Amino acid sequence: MNKINFLIIMIFSTFSVFAQTEIKGKITVKGSPAESVHVINLVTEKAAVSDANGEFKMMVSEDDLLVFSAVHLLYTRKSISAKEIKAGRFEVKMEEKVNQLDEVVVSDKADLDAKSLGIINYTPKKLTPAERKLYTATSGSGIVPLDPIINWITGRTKMLKKEIEVEKRERYLKRINAYYDDAFFIENLKIPELYVEGFKYYVIEDVNLTQALQAKNKIRCTFLLGELAQDFITYLNEHEK
Repeated sequence: MNKINFLIIMIFSTFSVFAQTEIKGKITVKGSPAESVHVINLVTEKAAVSDANGEFKMMVSEDDLLVFSAVHLLYTRKSISAKEIKAGRFEVKMEEKVNQLDEVVVSDKADLDAKSLGIINYTPKKLTPAERKLYTATSGSGIVPLDPIINWITGRTKMLKKEIEVEKRERYLKRINAYYDDAFFIENLKIPELYVEGFKYYVIEDVNLTQALQAKNKIRCTFLLGELAQDFITYLNEHEK
């Protein structure tokens, strides 16, 4: 009997650990409500956006880690405690960003490259088929290479550049589809189902998002998608007949 009771206690204890509870959060900056702050639960990958009162609701468990981000505010993290779950609410105080230029030091080091300077955060990869075609079309040998001239006259170079852009867009879309299903766009970002595919094509034109996709930074992608979704929905509302 003791063993059975022990097993029952263990089962209910395990269940309580993983149980999700809806909790209300409030975000403030210098005592004032912070609107349009993006909140992500890193454990469940669920997202929310604070309203005009700085408030939002989210399903959480004890020790879930939430991250808070907005263009004008410093990135903030918070772990949910059992006490906050019991209270059903909690408050997060965020700080404004202070834009300050770092000192620029000029060096004569010859071994500096784009990656060491922080311009890119990845090792340049091999050329794609379209990029190889473009390289061939725009380079040549001899004193006066003829291939670039002929291709420029015939318009082939322009066509190959377009082909590279198409390749890039296909890669971005493929990664977005791998990260998120349609339910994420409809339920979390509130994109009308009819416009989900159009929204995907809309966001891959954003430079910041494509950089995050290239870096495979899903958390940043999620934040940026939240911001782009607001702009997209505003655009739809303004153009409704």
